[in-house]
Amino acid sequence: MAATMTVRHFALLVVVVAVTAFGCSTAKSVIGVPNTGDPSVTIKSAETRWLLIKNPRFGDVPSEPEYVWVEEDKTPVTLGTVMFGKSSIIAPPEIVARYGSPPGGGKISSRQGMPTPTPAGAPATAQTPPGAPKAPATPTAAPTNGKAPEGPKRGFVVYVDTTRIVIDLTAVDGMRAGTLVSLRRDAIPLVHPVTGEVLGELDEEVGTARVTELRERFSVADVQTVAPGARIQIKDRVVPK
Repeated sequence: MAATMTVRHFALLVVVVAVTAFGCSTAKSVIGVPNTGDPSVTIKSAETRWLLIKNPRFGDVPSEPEYVWVEEDKTPVTLGTVMFGKSSIIAPPEIVARYGSPPGGGKISSRQGMPTPTPAGAPATAQTPPGAPKAPATPTAAPTNGKAPEGPKRGFVVYVDTTRIVIDLTAVDGMRAGTLVSLRRDAIPLVHPVTGEVLGELDEEVGTARVTELRERFSVADVQTVAPGARIQIKDRVVPK
């Protein structure tokens, strides 16, 4: 208790010296008391800002916490603030993070030194160091005008020989020497049970063939396989594999 009284007496002595040396107006500025006679006093904002500071009564009163929230313009005068300024009792950001939000969810003063939060919904933009190579641009998908991309070109068998066939697909349709094609036959029509719309036909593969010759309006292919019990026929569909 005697040590506490000594500290308080020393603080009072510092204030008296400040008043004597610098005058009343300057001393008020040193201890943080606003000078109401100064015409340049800034109008206080209507929004309360809070500071987390070291509790001057921590240690003297057992129930007092080490840090407390105070309004920005009501920072108490202590020996530390007189000698080292008001910033000497402001809690560092890591302490603020442990103590949570100010009373009533108020806003923290900028003097607290907390990082500025990113506005909700604003994407974080990564800064590219000077001289670093730029990332390659993401390729943009080709416009489809609202239509699904076309599948592989289909054709028909127009001639059947013992070991070879002729199809109506050419180089313009993507045929090349060595291209393998599937020979398919429409078997079961598919009709929507509710709308009655014809959806297409469920086909089956009857054989395969490999293109050997390319002509202006047709291609020749050698038969590779034939499904058991099946026979390749004119008008069978041709789909590149």
